Amino acid sequence: VACDVPAQQSPCEAVLEEGSDSSVVTLNVELDRPGLLAETTDILKKHGLDIKDAKISTAADGQGTKATHVYHVVEKATGRGLSLEKLEELRDALLQLGEVSASVKPWPMFTRAEVAKHTTIEDRIWVSYKQGVYDITDFIVNHPGGKDKIMLAAGKPIDPFWRIYQQHEGRGTAVSQLERMRIGNLADPLPVTDKDDPYNNDPGERHPGLIFHNNKPCNAETPPELLMDSWLTPNAVWFIRHHHPVPMVDPNKFKLTVEGGANKKELTLTLEDIRSRFMKREVTTTIQCGGNRRAELDKIEKTSGIPWNGGAISNAKWGGVSLREMLMHCAGVSLEGVEWGGIKHVVFYGMDDMQASIPIEKALNPFGDVLLAYEMNGDTLPPEHGYPLRLVVPGVVGVRNVKWVDRIKLSSEEAEGPWQRGIAYKGFSPMLKDLTDVNIEKVLSMQEMPVSSVIMYPKEGAEIELDDIEVRGWAWSGGGRGIVRVDVSADEGKTWVTAELTDGSDQNPSRAWAWTFWEASVPVPPELRGKQVTVLCRATDSSYSTQPETPAPLWNLRGLNCNCWHRVQVKHIDDDE
Repeated sequence: VACDVPAQQSPCEAVLEEGSDSSVVTLNVELDRPGLLAETTDILKKHGLDIKDAKISTAADGQGTKATHVYHVVEKATGRGLSLEKLEELRDALLQLGEVSASVKPWPMFTRAEVAKHTTIEDRIWVSYKQGVYDITDFIVNHPGGKDKIMLAAGKPIDPFWRIYQQHEGRGTAVSQLERMRIGNLADPLPVTDKDDPYNNDPGERHPGLIFHNNKPCNAETPPELLMDSWLTPNAVWFIRHHHPVPMVDPNKFKLTVEGGANKKELTLTLEDIRSRFMKREVTTTIQCGGNRRAELDKIEKTSGIPWNGGAISNAKWGGVSLREMLMHCAGVSLEGVEWGGIKHVVFYGMDDMQASIPIEKALNPFGDVLLAYEMNGDTLPPEHGYPLRLVVPGVVGVRNVKWVDRIKLSSEEAEGPWQRGIAYKGFSPMLKDLTDVNIEKVLSMQEMPVSSVIMYPKEGAEIELDDIEVRGWAWSGGGRGIVRVDVSADEGKTWVTAELTDGSDQNPSRAWAWTFWEASVPVPPELRGKQVTVLCRATDSSYSTQPETPAPLWNLRGLNCNCWHRVQVKHIDDDE
């Protein structure tokens, strides 16, 4: 609807999308007059509207003052934007402000693909939240959590981040601040999927802050900006390492089969049996993929595997059943009796067709703390991480922590398949570039992992203005060996600063299953002021094993067990220059 408007009147434009979470009313005033703001506000309130945000801008010219009033409104009764009928009523009321032209049109619509293109300052940085699309470019430098964290959401939805940092929605100020940056609405067509795609039933809302290396199967690491936010890694941002699609499991039909041992027959347990017949045990342990930090070995020569950086590691408090107690009661085995029975391994079968095994000594060790877990960080085990039952083997490489376990077998031989007997998790000499003549099955499979530490802050390429570099990171060693020291250097190891061990430092040094956080303040060497500075760290565990200096001697065809000194290069800004 449009008509000619005298210059002294107030053209009104109301912008909305029917059913959206807010509506926008815009008054374009050619010649502002006293009282117009109060009159407009009064009309909005009389129509049962709650004003969520308002912007008033003015500009003077030779004939007077022009003004633009923008109101974001919702209906008080529904908390939603106006229907088209309500908007028409509002427009009629606003016409009473004078002879005006009015039009009705929706917010600009953007697809997720369009939002995903806006990830740099040059292209403008966009995010989505619920139904809205927002341009946060001018806000990122003022983000209280720092630029690096908010940039994890660039071109993506921020909803999953706010589910972790719930204060954003709880306090309301972040929501209202975000609304001022709104530029449109999200209009995503449903994704077209192949009905026969085995990954169709995979979890659909994986956290966008994860660094995805693959989607089918999903393999994603936790970014450094989130890895040390909490000593217990939130479930949503736990690293993901899958080999196959995530199984769909009906808990009412689930059965665990235990076979082998002195009983000579299979025993089946329901999920309720597992929960009710065995005492619940808890253990806090870190799980790390054997290929974590593989990207550092790839810089020497390409390996075969996912190029993990330092985020294929996470920590959780697990709740479940002691494997030792289950095997003793269901299979009639004990540490004293396994030798005469020829039992050397316990094989675990996952519902995703993956299998792996651990030595019987680890399974039956009363201090080994091996669990069949059904809880993760106090919640029911998520499907992504093995629901309804998974193996948790503290101090052992991640691949042995089999997810979706539905069968356990005591055996004289280790598990079959590529993850146990193949090359996938076996370490070879740096000189071996081809395994044609190697008897792979005779090469020992990975179990416990070596000591390692990684710098999480500062990030690679960061600019440091202070004379001391504040450094933070994590350290961990396999086999329950506690961290006794972390050393940090800014001069290639000529001098060292001993870090302060923080979260995790109070663990039993022989059952330290979880990682240890550390921090240090390292002076910038005088000769490196205003130059590039390489910050490095090394950890020492309770066996007084320490990390090797360089990655070259560690290189192996599969890129496993990279635990050399971790290096981060930063730029020092010298104000005295």
